[in-house]
Amino acid sequence: MTAHLTSSDAQAVTLRGRLAAEALMIDTCLVERATGEVTDPVTGVVTDGWETVHEGVCKVQGRQAQASSPVAGGHVYTVEQLMIHLPVSAQSRLDDRVTIVSATMDPDLVGATFRLTELARGTYRTADRWNVEAVTG
Repeated sequence: MTAHLTSSDAQAVTLRGRLAAEALMIDTCLVERATGEVTDPVTGVVTDGWETVHEGVCKVQGRQAQASSPVAGGHVYTVEQLMIHLPVSAQSRLDDRVTIVSATMDPDLVGATFRLTELARGTYRTADRWNVEAVTG
């Protein structure tokens, strides 16, 4: 005889899975969303405005074992393809900017900035698993 999960059972298992996934998120990050240009009233300098949408736990994960090196305008860029796992409650969106604030196991990640490019969606997700790009010149 096979056991059948009810919808409420599946939801309970998913919530436990979210706790387990977040327990593996030992790094911290800042997720910001562009708000448009902001002009400094004193200096008149125009900069991009950002609002914080998540400040807390995350996990950086390799997605591919290779990086590409495109050329644009005579300059070679290295584009790494990675994943960042965030709690589902982070409410992050496409094109949000993620900066790694602390990285327990890989201090070289601290200060790295990524752009969220693609979210693996699903009903019973235990984490937001985003494909990200880090572009360095």
